[in-house]
Amino acid sequence: MLVMSQKSSSGMERLHPSYLKNLFESRQKTVENLERLVSLTIESITKAGGNVYLAKTAEDARRYIVELAESRGVKSVIKSKSMTSEEIDLNNSLIKRGIEVVETDLGERIVQLAGQRPSHIIAPAVHMSREEIAKLVKEKRKGEVTTQPEDITRFFRRDLWNSFQTADMGVTGANVVVAETGHVVIVTNEGNGRLVATMPRIIVSIAGVEKIVESWDDAFNVLRVLPVTAVGRDATSYISVIGPHGMSRHATVSEFHLVLLDNGRLKASSEPWLRDALRCIRCAACLDTCPTYRILGGHVFGDIYTGPMGVPWTAITKGIQSASEIAKYCVSCSLCLHACPVQIDIPLTISWIKHSASGKSLREKMLTMYEAYARMGSRLPRLFNWLQGSRYSRRIMESLLGIDKRRLMHRFRGGSLYSVLGEKYLGRREADLVYFPDTYAAYIDWELGLLTVRVLETLGYNVAVPKALSSGMPSIQYGLHSKARRTAARNVELLREYVREGSRIVCSEPTAAYCLREAYPKILGTPAAEGVAEATWELTSFIAREAKLSPTLASQQTQINVFYHYPCHSRILSPQKPSIELLRRVNLNVFTVDYGCCGIAGTWGMRKGVEGFLISAEIGRRVAEIVLETGCMEIATESSVCAQQLRQFTGLKTRHTVRYIAESLGIQQRDYNVLNF
Repeated sequence: MLVMSQKSSSGMERLHPSYLKNLFESRQKTVENLERLVSLTIESITKAGGNVYLAKTAEDARRYIVELAESRGVKSVIKSKSMTSEEIDLNNSLIKRGIEVVETDLGERIVQLAGQRPSHIIAPAVHMSREEIAKLVKEKRKGEVTTQPEDITRFFRRDLWNSFQTADMGVTGANVVVAETGHVVIVTNEGNGRLVATMPRIIVSIAGVEKIVESWDDAFNVLRVLPVTAVGRDATSYISVIGPHGMSRHATVSEFHLVLLDNGRLKASSEPWLRDALRCIRCAACLDTCPTYRILGGHVFGDIYTGPMGVPWTAITKGIQSASEIAKYCVSCSLCLHACPVQIDIPLTISWIKHSASGKSLREKMLTMYEAYARMGSRLPRLFNWLQGSRYSRRIMESLLGIDKRRLMHRFRGGSLYSVLGEKYLGRREADLVYFPDTYAAYIDWELGLLTVRVLETLGYNVAVPKALSSGMPSIQYGLHSKARRTAARNVELLREYVREGSRIVCSEPTAAYCLREAYPKILGTPAAEGVAEATWELTSFIAREAKLSPTLASQQTQINVFYHYPCHSRILSPQKPSIELLRRVNLNVFTVDYGCCGIAGTWGMRKGVEGFLISAEIGRRVAEIVLETGCMEIATESSVCAQQLRQFTGLKTRHTVRYIAESLGIQQRDYNVLNF
């Protein structure tokens, strides 16, 4: 298993917003002009005296390179790192023809000797320990090394030198292909890339067509961001530019070939839910922040391309059905969207892949009925609380609904927010704010919803609480797009009238705000959905930014140590972390650690098995260790499902941030039930 990092950030906070804007525009220009840029690249390289082959499929690409090698009498091939060569399974094709192939990137060489495929697109051998590598050196290369990284590196440097000297062909990947000049740019942290591109007599670069940019300005936009989001550095050790230009003056290289690989990319450029994936610059920021990838690694959560971005790339290169086999490990936390420097909405793309794949399990269909379950529980709280607490009934729920019997469940208070508030709030048409409570605050523990309304009224706002549907996140999460679209359409239709009158929408549940702000406009694609999105606020962000508060809300309170858990969807909506500011203003000592997702991911973490509770529990256990090390006795957060996870694995009292604000404003609360939020 991989060790879970405590840091989920990709380093984008170090980049000026203009760098990201320029990068996005350059990558979007490629997607929108892909066929033209392919033609321009072919023209530029041909004019410079090089050779270009546009391979329609992986098989076409393999055949071209193997036939080239055989026709030139190639006996040995050295390679720098290239995921595209992994995609076309080049090594095996060459080896079957009796041609020696040696990977020269350290990580790639290690996994080659181990007979494995890369588990990470930047760090191929990240899943292997130093002890395993030292043992591999002894078994496969008859070398004796210690487990120190420096010793291992020195051995491979010596061991590879003969391959560099004797190779007939060098094969490289490409980080960028510049269409206007025909140059290929490769970015590496090891010197092997330059040796591969200069020592053999024949050089072959393999690039997916999406790696093309139009100009050097566009190339610079990629190179300025890629090292930061990939390895956290402003620049890598080597940025090398290769191509056919000046080959006649080169002492060794006599031929340059560029293999441009389509393999589904050109088709994807015209498909709405896949085309954005072509903006990918292969920085791997999404892998580094993904909670399930950090537990499972790329050999489980991945095919050739691993982790979150590996799902759409598998769909592009191998088809929807193949992609759906790894899509099940996505928890829809959206941390990858937060980390992506080119704003690819990977979670919604994965949701579309799940929707497009054949077959939906009964378990997933049942889990999308979360709101119906909550409504029944609100009407029959004693029965449902007993069912959730009884070992016998939990076993039945596990077998029928697929809800793991070990999962701690919320307890029902009885009744609903709508019945408690009455028609005054449900029918109010003129309001400053519309409160969208989502399922938990509406049906499971309506006191949270009631406190939210009272806090907003105390701060001087007229509040309406129309009876809306739940946000529909489970339907989005499991790819039931027809149901998700119906839910989104009904909620937008209800809320749009308030927005027209100038009301703003607030959500105490971050996932609900995410659906209204981010998911609905993409699912529906209507002006009404856009209008609702623009009017939607996360509750604590609204209070921190818009409400008129005294500088200190409760200086008379005794300071206590509170750990703040940052919900995943809040990162997209409120990156400034306004809740921490609010908690400090109510005189709390606030601690936090940026470990990323807590692992429950809504109903995903309730599911039985590896694709649910088992992974969720492992993430939760590691998070709990981090939280408990701070010595805090309470946890504050805004997500009801995060509260479930944190309570279960830390044993600490976990409360919604608005409860602390309510106390500071003198708003009475009922006795707090430790099983509720």
